[in-house]
Amino acid sequence: MGTQQRMDSLQCLRGLAALAVVLFHLRGVEMKYLQGPALLDAVARYADAGVDLFFVVSGFVMTTIAAGRYSKAGASAQFLVKRAWRVLPMYWIFTTLVVVLMAVVPSVVNSSYAGQSVLASYLLIPHAQLPVLTVGWTLVHEAYFYLVFAGVIAFVPERFVPVFLLLWATSIGVAPWLPPGPMTPAHVLVTNPLTYEFIAGAMLGIYWRHIPAKLALPLIVAGTAVAVAAAVALPEAGPATMAVSTRVACFGSAAVLLLAGAVVWEANGRFRAPRWLTLLGDSSYSLYLTHIFVISAMGRAWAMVSPAPGWAGHLAFVVVSTFACCVAGYVVHAQLERPLLVLPQRWGVGRKQLPG
Repeated sequence: MGTQQRMDSLQCLRGLAALAVVLFHLRGVEMKYLQGPALLDAVARYADAGVDLFFVVSGFVMTTIAAGRYSKAGASAQFLVKRAWRVLPMYWIFTTLVVVLMAVVPSVVNSSYAGQSVLASYLLIPHAQLPVLTVGWTLVHEAYFYLVFAGVIAFVPERFVPVFLLLWATSIGVAPWLPPGPMTPAHVLVTNPLTYEFIAGAMLGIYWRHIPAKLALPLIVAGTAVAVAAAVALPEAGPATMAVSTRVACFGSAAVLLLAGAVVWEANGRFRAPRWLTLLGDSSYSLYLTHIFVISAMGRAWAMVSPAPGWAGHLAFVVVSTFACCVAGYVVHAQLERPLLVLPQRWGVGRKQLPG
């Protein structure tokens, strides 16, 4: 695809989204392995809303990198190859690590993995259960969006892309009113309201330059307020009891507001990204894929040490574990993910157009 100017605001939001998901999963580990009330039980109950932010950012990136490329020969295939190379090698590596653990040390792997399809996990095929690498469920949604968007790039003239996105959103909205069909995993995926988040991000990628600069900070404040209010008002049981449509309405809308404000703020020269946060954003995919392994190991290690219960012990566990996740994510990004991304250039594939 064509070149895209780096936007630090996107990287910062990716970093925050990945960190939120880390805290969400760390909450479960803290509750499982540490004695006493969990420090993260309340504050991170809905932190998996980081996934909603990821989806909105993904939709935004798709329409910004595709601008000027619609209906051009080879653009759709190039788009798919680039996205596949960006996502799959790293995902396959860590999926393989889980498969090896299942075979060699099954006691350290969640017993629910037993009924999961390894092939469906590798190929990101919709399946009744979570993928072997559990965070891969989000990549199933990403893959579906990429496939649809590749078709858009190939067959939809650029001026009609907003119309297509609106029709796509409408089809999801009317799906519940149609005669019920077989509820296969593919049907559940295609009609899932989470796709609204990709579509909203894609629409924002087309129109964000029309947003007045004076609205940047109010949009960021509004997005933060919506997310915090939702996390406070929604049931204490957490996301498991929440309808997907409610999740999208609350956290998807918050993500759109945050993203809109952030990109407008940066475009008008008011945003100065902290270096640590852009580094976190750069390594967000590695952090997302590796954090489950790190926090699981940290939980088991902490349980063996058995520090005295109390808020200080819980705080130490949260801080140390979060730091360990971020360090591991950055190391994997620098030593594995980044070298993988530049391989096509070294092989002479796509002339510098694939990585990124």
